[in-house]
Amino acid sequence: DTSVLPSVVAEPLNGNGPTIAAVHPVAPIPGQMTNWRSDLDWVSLLCKQPNVIMAGDFNSTLDHLIDLGQCHDAALVNGTAAVGTWPTSLPALLAAPIDHILTTPTWKAISAEVLQTEDDAGSDHRPIVAILSSSTE
Repeated sequence: DTSVLPSVVAEPLNGNGPTIAAVHPVAPIPGQMTNWRSDLDWVSLLCKQPNVIMAGDFNSTLDHLIDLGQCHDAALVNGTAAVGTWPTSLPALLAAPIDHILTTPTWKAISAEVLQTEDDAGSDHRPIVAILSSSTE
C-alpha cells in the first residue's frame, strides 16, 4: 500500500479478470521523499503482476516512474503523455503530467486523453480517460 495517502487494490475472487488499483503516492516534498520513493516502489511491484489496470494521481511524471516492469502508460502509447494534468490553473501544455493509467500487456490502450474541458469543475487535476481492450480478444 502507499505510505501516507490511501490507495485501493481490487483483485477478482475467482482469478478471472484484472487486478484494478486506484493509487495515490504521496507528493515528493521535503519530509516525504522516503515515503514517495517507497510508494513508487510499491507501484513497480504491482506492475510485476500479470493482469493489472492501475490509475490515479501518481505525483510523478514518467521520468520518475523508471521501473514499471511490464506496465505501459496509456497516454504515452497514444501520444498524449506530455499533456499536463496538474494544476488546472496552468495551461495543459505547461502543467505536469502526474496522473496516469498504467496497464500490463494483457491490456491495450486504444486511446487516452487528458480532458481539458473540466478545469473549472472543482479539482486541481485534469481527468485522464483511456479506452482499453483486452489484448487476448
